[in-house]
Amino acid sequence: MADLMAITGILNRAGTAYDTGDLEFILDLFLDDSVFELVIAGNEPMVFDGKENIKALFEGAHETQTDQRRHCVTNIFFTDETDDSVTACSNLILISVEHGKLSVLSSGVYTDSFVLVDGEWRLKRRHLLLDLPY
Repeated sequence: MADLMAITGILNRAGTAYDTGDLEFILDLFLDDSVFELVIAGNEPMVFDGKENIKALFEGAHETQTDQRRHCVTNIFFTDETDDSVTACSNLILISVEHGKLSVLSSGVYTDSFVLVDGEWRLKRRHLLLDLPY
């Protein structure tokens, strides 16, 4: 069966990696043909096909930030588990710290499809449903 503790660690580390600017860690999770689908506050999905498009999304977002973000990943559970694939569902609370003020920017739900490739868990598909624009 899937290594659920390893995947939990990956999800937690990915949130921290974005916050500390370690985009390499996050991008290494994706495959060349991965898909990241982002839905903000019920709007039409924005779909980023392929690792290069996902990279552009993360780099562009990170470059425009003036605040310190904290991605808090919670309530992780798993479905559709096999030896080499699993779906992880988790909640996101996105916090911003800027000018001495802390605020919650948004909350959301991740649905992540992981596959085992050469002994490493990789994101085949990430779906993020945000409750508010950030």
